[in-house]
Amino acid sequence: MCRNVTIKDISILQGGWFGILATGVDNLTIENLKIDTNREGMDIDSCRNVHISNCSVNSPYDDGICLKADYALGFFRDVENVTITNSLVTGYDPGTFLDGTYQRKLFDKPNSPGPTGRIKFGTESSGGFKNITISNSVFNNCRGLALETVDGGHLETSSSQM
Repeated sequence: MCRNVTIKDISILQGGWFGILATGVDNLTIENLKIDTNREGMDIDSCRNVHISNCSVNSPYDDGICLKADYALGFFRDVENVTITNSLVTGYDPGTFLDGTYQRKLFDKPNSPGPTGRIKFGTESSGGFKNITISNSVFNNCRGLALETVDGGHLETSSSQM
């Protein structure tokens, strides 16, 4: 486990399996990132006190920002106190977000499943999700927001502006 981690002011092109994989981090700040990948942009797993702001994530085949609460630490740990604000999640062809061409050729074919790219809670969700706030975020050419608990974790929702 780690504490007091800051990742800011970088761009990631084709970042591998995950652009960012943070597991068991307390006090994580992610600011001003541009991620353009064919896999997941960010996985935030079993972390607490996370602030994600001013980030742009293009991930047409997978999740843009995915919160997870699994058994990776050897015990179940909830994801708690997460703020995602002023962010953009898209599903354009890989590489076309960073180069500014915003192409959608891969999904214009008949029977194409379409882009994924979304903010998602719930894959690998044996633990729970507490105090998660998403504000002033934009979804473009993607599937938006997914709230799931496919592995039996706990998710409560409330909103004053849904």
